Amino acid sequence: MARPKEFDHDEVVDKAMAVFWAKGFEATSVQDLVDATGVNRGSLYNAFVDKAGLFDAAMDRYLAVTPVLEILGDPESAPPRATIERLFRFLVEDGAVDRENRGCLITNTAVELSPRDPAVAAKVAEALRGLEDALARLVIRGQAAGEIAPWHEARRLARFLVTSAQGMRVMARVGGDPAILRDTADAVLGHLD
Repeated sequence: MARPKEFDHDEVVDKAMAVFWAKGFEATSVQDLVDATGVNRGSLYNAFVDKAGLFDAAMDRYLAVTPVLEILGDPESAPPRATIERLFRFLVEDGAVDRENRGCLITNTAVELSPRDPAVAAKVAEALRGLEDALARLVIRGQAAGEIAPWHEARRLARFLVTSAQGMRVMARVGGDPAILRDTADAVLGHLD
């Protein structure tokens, strides 16, 4: 009996993530994944059980490597207002260079799968809650430092920031005009005053 082909797990997940990100879960066929990864169906199934298992691994990978994590840094020590401003500048710049109109894998997944897949909805909600928690800590620290208006309730402002960020990702997905993304970011950041 032939031995299954060995492959680099992370490399396969990265390639699959790119396909899911570009096409979405439903529009991605197993053959698309075979073609993109260079791994045969049997080996993919042995490693990930099914397409959903590979998608789950791709989502986990995305959450681990998203530039947003690097931008936010450690919410307990990062400069609060500058970090929030850097996040929204990144959303403008990333949206402007997103020629494939990929947007954000988490946002795309929320729209495509969350309404009918409770496990995916829970993963998306957890990711967004993590972003909200980090932003809330930044807001609280920014208010204490006098960088962010003290009359905002921190959690409410963090939720507004998350919702605005996700909206900007949707706009990028539909080919958002960089000027519109910039205007949106400016308006959002104005709420810090």
